[in-house]
Amino acid sequence: MKQLELERFIAIIAAPKQVQQLRASDWEILLWVLDTARLEAWLNAQLEPIGLMDSLPATVQTRLDSAMIYAERQQQQIRYECEIISSLLSEKRITPLFLKGAAYVISAEFNSAGRICSDIDALVKRDELDVAERQLKMNMWLSQDVDDYDDKYYREYAHEIPPMMQAERGTVLDLHHNLFLPVSGRAPKIEQFWATTTTNDKGLSTLKPAAALVHSMIHLLMNEEVTYGLRDCLDMQSIIDTHNSDSFWLEVSTLVVDNDFTYEYQLLLLLLDSLFGRETVKQQILAQQINADTKTRFWLWCYRKAVMPAHPQLCNPYAGVARAAVYCRGHSQKMPLATLLKHSTVKLYKAARKALVGEADKE
Repeated sequence: MKQLELERFIAIIAAPKQVQQLRASDWEILLWVLDTARLEAWLNAQLEPIGLMDSLPATVQTRLDSAMIYAERQQQQIRYECEIISSLLSEKRITPLFLKGAAYVISAEFNSAGRICSDIDALVKRDELDVAERQLKMNMWLSQDVDDYDDKYYREYAHEIPPMMQAERGTVLDLHHNLFLPVSGRAPKIEQFWATTTTNDKGLSTLKPAAALVHSMIHLLMNEEVTYGLRDCLDMQSIIDTHNSDSFWLEVSTLVVDNDFTYEYQLLLLLLDSLFGRETVKQQILAQQINADTKTRFWLWCYRKAVMPAHPQLCNPYAGVARAAVYCRGHSQKMPLATLLKHSTVKLYKAARKALVGEADKE
């Protein structure tokens, strides 16, 4: 089976105009890999402004145009749902703060072009969470079915409640009260993030760019799941390129230092540099005199491989090892060891029981 070499794939992502050198067989593989990463519409958004779409093979143009049409329709739905959610919660004097992909879309960030979202993430204050959940449930947002243990895990340990789904339209909402699990001991000082918000012309609130960058960093480097990690890296690089200024970097540094994310921040800059090689990041690495020790070089190797699309036609040796290491690191960040062992034991027991006797009854 023909494969696309990892370094060539990374080079294309870093400089999309290199697609001009691709043969028809290369295009077929690239499009499958991009589809796995939800980046087909993203590539369209990179090529259209520089006039390269018309030079592509007709079949490639059709596929990239179709991907963009899908992305634009989804974004229309995202904007509609965010307005509905905001309106419903405003009835209870609650202002939701939209996060990640939905935030990029409603704030029209540069990286929103072609951006695909799997769900909507919104943040409310901890003491407003119960009221917000009840208000949404009264308006056809239903909690997804989880057993008693998982429901307790969400509500006692996590930074969000179980996912909610709009009963008629199927839109999924993750309602947060923090940006990381409080049980971890590493949840950020959420009041600092509430103090760094902005509102668009529709009255929808999002994090300002510096805080959005830090949140995306937490999401990528403090969790075990990095399936769409390359997309997240592109988001962060785009935020940096768009908002690069002394005041932006000062805001980022303040949030990072105050919330003890210096190691993750340095790892992120090294990761972005290794992927995209932009001057905006190189300047910060030099200014902060960041040097990778053995531990950091190991995690840089792991994340550089783990964030790549898991497609068999992308040649990415030892990717399974890298993803396993990232998976273990993510879980170790989420909760104290004793809590992690207990939680893992329960999850393993439930999985074994389901495999042996079928769907377990709720307890």
